[in-house]
Amino acid sequence: MGRCGVTVKGVSGYNGGRGKKIKGAGKDFFNEVLFSEPLVRVTGQTLPESSRACHAGFPSEPDSLVMFEALFSERGLSLDRLKVLIEVRDAGSIAQAAPGDPVRQSQYSRQLRELSEFFGCEVAQRRGKILKLTAQGERLAELAREQLRSLEDFRSECREESVAFTIGAGDSLIQWLVIPQLGALLSTFPGTRFATTNLRTNEIVQQLTDCRLDFGIVRKNAVTAGLKAVSLGMITYVAVVPEKLVPKKGKVSLEQALRELPLATQTTDGQFTSGLRTLAKGHGISLVPALACQSFPQTLASVKTGKFWAVVPEIAVRDLPAGTYRQIDDAGLSSLAREAMLAWNPRLVRIRPGAAKIASTLHTILLAKRP
Repeated sequence: MGRCGVTVKGVSGYNGGRGKKIKGAGKDFFNEVLFSEPLVRVTGQTLPESSRACHAGFPSEPDSLVMFEALFSERGLSLDRLKVLIEVRDAGSIAQAAPGDPVRQSQYSRQLRELSEFFGCEVAQRRGKILKLTAQGERLAELAREQLRSLEDFRSECREESVAFTIGAGDSLIQWLVIPQLGALLSTFPGTRFATTNLRTNEIVQQLTDCRLDFGIVRKNAVTAGLKAVSLGMITYVAVVPEKLVPKKGKVSLEQALRELPLATQTTDGQFTSGLRTLAKGHGISLVPALACQSFPQTLASVKTGKFWAVVPEIAVRDLPAGTYRQIDDAGLSSLAREAMLAWNPRLVRIRPGAAKIASTLHTILLAKRP
């Protein structure tokens, strides 16, 4: 007992309240004093201000030596093992993470087993012949990705290297919406690098959820719970017919084009294709394109040949040489319009502090520069 009247039993060493261990013998202290005075938080224990001053003078250890003691008291945790965990998570299985390499697959399996032993839970389980991550393994991979991303950014800052942010979208939006404005983004954030990646909508959403992707542009109805999203406005569509295909009378309607002219269309976007098929059905026409394309840039390239007409995003029309095409006005095309959203994971702002300003600026320039 000190002059303060407080008895702390079972203390192996503390200094002014910095006890290394306080076992259950100090029951009188916690029951009688805990709520009676302002408290000082120390090394997992709590002492009142007056008691801390009274009991000073005992040998102690820095808080940092105790804070992560459990993480470093056993072997099995390393950056290499966490990197392997993330690789397996992204690939889907060990076999896909190291295809055709049984030596690496064996090494990956061992490292995942070591992580399981360290954390006391199964991070991967065999499903038939495939070893995949469990729900706990998925959660650990998310935590590891966040921490490694933060460390990577910190390393770049210390070396005065530029940090990189990745923007994912469909090929057409990257080509006609994002890339034309990246110059303005670089001017606002000198020393920052940007990369674009062409992804399907479901891939963008999944990679945003996993924090593999920094920013993504998707349609509004694809944004899932847990993602932050702001509107970039409506993506509208127009029908364009090369002058070479326009009838001698000089006029062509959407119905006439659907019935008589060779159509090139993007067929990998299920929602757009379904909408166009419904539009054609409204005119009593079964949609049978003369040319099936994988992207809108391919579709527009076919129009430039003068041999095909197409329905394309309005923002793409500026790439067509003036005087070489005729634009069809039809109210039915409005049914194809969709709202585009700039989306990101709120965790990104915590992991990469500069992301918040980039998201705001990216939203502003993409919204302001729309045709």
